[in-house]
Amino acid sequence: MTTPTVTPVGTTLDGLTEDAVRAVAAGEPDWLVDRRLAATKRFLDQAWPDSRTDEFWRSTPFAKRFDTSHPLIAEASSDAAVPTSLVASLELTTAQLRIVDGEVVEASVPAELAALGVVVTDLRTAAEEHADLVRDHLGSLTTSGEGSGADEDRTISVNDAAWTAGAFIHVPAEVELTDPIGVHVHVSRAGAHLPRVLAVLGHHAKATIYLEHTSDEGVDALVDEVVEVIALDAAKVDVVSLHEWAMGVSHLALHKFGAHRDAQVRHSAIVAGGATVRLRPECDLLGPGASVRPLGIYYADEGQWFDLQPYVRHLAPKATSDVLYKGALQGRSRTVFRGNVFVHKDAVGTVTDENNRSLILTEGARADATPFLEIECADITAGHGSATGQIDARHLFYLEARGIPRAQALRMLVHGFFREVLTEIDLPGVEERALAHIERELAATDLDRLGINDAALRDELG
Repeated sequence: MTTPTVTPVGTTLDGLTEDAVRAVAAGEPDWLVDRRLAATKRFLDQAWPDSRTDEFWRSTPFAKRFDTSHPLIAEASSDAAVPTSLVASLELTTAQLRIVDGEVVEASVPAELAALGVVVTDLRTAAEEHADLVRDHLGSLTTSGEGSGADEDRTISVNDAAWTAGAFIHVPAEVELTDPIGVHVHVSRAGAHLPRVLAVLGHHAKATIYLEHTSDEGVDALVDEVVEVIALDAAKVDVVSLHEWAMGVSHLALHKFGAHRDAQVRHSAIVAGGATVRLRPECDLLGPGASVRPLGIYYADEGQWFDLQPYVRHLAPKATSDVLYKGALQGRSRTVFRGNVFVHKDAVGTVTDENNRSLILTEGARADATPFLEIECADITAGHGSATGQIDARHLFYLEARGIPRAQALRMLVHGFFREVLTEIDLPGVEERALAHIERELAATDLDRLGINDAALRDELG
């Protein structure tokens, strides 16, 4: 399936106008155009984030890391060579959708899934064919409203207004899928790309979604992405987000979940590519008994800057959340972890924890971590922690003393550092893909220069 070609707007994000938004929205139903124009008004009333005044941007200077002078891209290159996605490589009979340079170029649903009512299609098509679902849920987690927890950040408003290509996923009530649905976003043209994903799971539905991001080498692009996932009562959803960009891409990503009564949400991020990635996996626990498990693995190398901000809002009683992120850094790289858990005054019986661990492998790398708890209710169980360090010399000594060569021992320690997260994700192909990225980084590193924390070993040996 190929969506109708949308003429490139040509305007920059800085110069976005109502006329440009109308051009992007050509052929869409009136209610969707009206929503885009309302978002455009919000956008025009806002300024880009300022690290000096915006607490959530304090660690990452927006103007230095994100170029908003890029022209808006809304049409696929005719000669784009799209790499094989992880889902496609698994050779599963499952639904898949590809977005290339601001255009949905393929969407397929096997007949057996279509017979169950599963929908995976272009968001514009869904706005016509599944209008009630899209109207009710698109923007429900990003547009202001009482209790919505929506973020009025301009980086979100611009996507609300001018998203260029979108994916719509619907898994009806009681339908449980065993194989992952694949959504693949690929960038081959320089410019600004605004992909959008909306997924709605009915009550007691179950699904896994792989969201993959790739780009051609040498492409200078800004990708501003918004993903909304609504999990209705007792639904279970796994989202795996693979960030495999080439170095020319800067990525702004909001992945927002609304979890209703007894819904189970898990978001797993594998961040290994891109010049700058600012990922915000956020979850509103809207119903009693809802739960969320944000997991993350990141590996930053020379010149990369990863800003990871999982945010959980406990708005209902007896909900649970448990955040775990682990990352390694080498070269002159920078990572920021800012975990935030908010507990509303009515969210009695909340159980929450958040942890971040960073492994500094070489000189010049810097990891900042700030876990936050905002608590308005006393009847809860909450904890948080963060640690940054080097490879423990005692562990290295133990392995070498048993005849394991130093280079192999170092690899084993780095792999073992990530094992806790990878073992828990436990989804087809994900561990192998993550380990391939880790091994690729280690292969490009002089292992003799890895930083070793030998203070404890010196103390033990006297």
